[in-house]
Amino acid sequence: MEFETHFRSNAPKAIEPWLEVVYWKMYSQPPIRGLKLIRRLADHFRNNSVKPQALWDVCNRYVEHPTKQHFESIRTNFGLTSGSIAVAATFPAFMRPDLYPMIDTRIAKWVGHFMMRQNLSNPSGVQLTRPHFVDSKQTVLVMNDFPFLQNWIQWCRYTAQKLTACTSFEWRARDVEMAVFNAWGGRFDKHPKDKLNPL
Repeated sequence: MEFETHFRSNAPKAIEPWLEVVYWKMYSQPPIRGLKLIRRLADHFRNNSVKPQALWDVCNRYVEHPTKQHFESIRTNFGLTSGSIAVAATFPAFMRPDLYPMIDTRIAKWVGHFMMRQNLSNPSGVQLTRPHFVDSKQTVLVMNDFPFLQNWIQWCRYTAQKLTACTSFEWRARDVEMAVFNAWGGRFDKHPKDKLNPL
């Protein structure tokens, strides 16, 4: 949460917080992959004279109006050309963690595995949808999983409200996502690592 606050305080006026978030996001990946992405983004920012306020504005447009077009604008302004959506989805989550979770393949795998159980436990609530990723040969989430991202946002918000109502903690969409991320486990864990009971 301190990192989120640091980002929000500094991102509109400096380019470094944007790269710090990417470094943090890529930390669990093989180091060479994260460094390559950071260098590519830094080169894109420098070569195109990208200003931090412009990045903030384009991300804020998506936060306020989460359309596919606005999400694509984030990817374009960051020079993200691979089609991957996970890095672009990280910035709205840092800007408004109360409303926006992050997303990645661990989340998609958890949803693919537990979607039916979660949905059946609360048929009148927000229902999870199956990510395209889990039935494909993709190694990352790409734009054809954008509808899944939008659904995941709604489910995390809904689940945060339910958890807040039955605990002494004010849950955010980001907190729900972190619980799922940790429950699935990392590359070397048995999946799922921890059990999350349906609400």
